[in-house]
Amino acid sequence: MSSGFITESEAVEVRRKKQEEWERVRKADDPLERPEDTYDHRSLYERLQEQKQKRDLEYEEAHKLKNMIKGLDDDEIEFLDLVDRTKLAADRKKTIEEEIELNDYRNRVASLQEKNLDQKLQSEINTLKPKPVSNNRVSQTKLLKGVVVKKTEGKKRKHSEMEK
Repeated sequence: MSSGFITESEAVEVRRKKQEEWERVRKADDPLERPEDTYDHRSLYERLQEQKQKRDLEYEEAHKLKNMIKGLDDDEIEFLDLVDRTKLAADRKKTIEEEIELNDYRNRVASLQEKNLDQKLQSEINTLKPKPVSNNRVSQTKLLKGVVVKKTEGKKRKHSEMEK
């Protein structure tokens, strides 16, 4: 087992390795000699207590907002309810107005479509008007003017009996 102590030669070797490392990463404005490590002369207990206090402060800072939340009082609740009711009323009014406008628009579109349809039908009716049929009747009447209808024997008897 090692006793935790190191010899002078081992200490010099460790310093030499650290100096070589320093020369590799050293910048132009850094000193030539590697600065000595600062040694904390406090006891282990004191250092651990300091770390614990830092962690506790960070935890408290992170959870500070959680402790700041408070409940609402009656006046605030009433005010928020009033705001909600006015927003709902405004939304309802807006939707009703939109529906009225939409219905009005639909009615106007429907009436325009009916007018257009009526105009199309009228134009088709006007273009497809049949020619008067009276010419055919006149020609048929002219043809039938010269026709003599003979009465049959049965009709003659009935007719003569009626005359008597």
